Amino acid sequence: MPYRLVRRPGLRQARLYDARHAVLKALALSGVSDVVLAAWAGHTKAAFTKREYVRIEAEDMRDAAAAALDVFHGVDRKALT
Repeated sequence: MPYRLVRRPGLRQARLYDARHAVLKALALSGVSDVVLAAWAGHTKAAFTKREYVRIEAEDMRDAAAAALDVFHGVDRKALT
């Protein structure tokens, strides 16, 4: 894909490799097992796939914090200590 066409409307330049990372990360965060992720990526070692393709970022931590707030919403905080 010509990157000049992507830059013109202000879109971020992305490579096919970036899409591979995004898909593997989305699958991992959706609960797909490490073994299945490795098979999907064509790797023999699940640990390699997880280490190289699934990186937790600040955005993921914000989502986790929001989920935690949903879980504890309405819980008496004194009961937690």
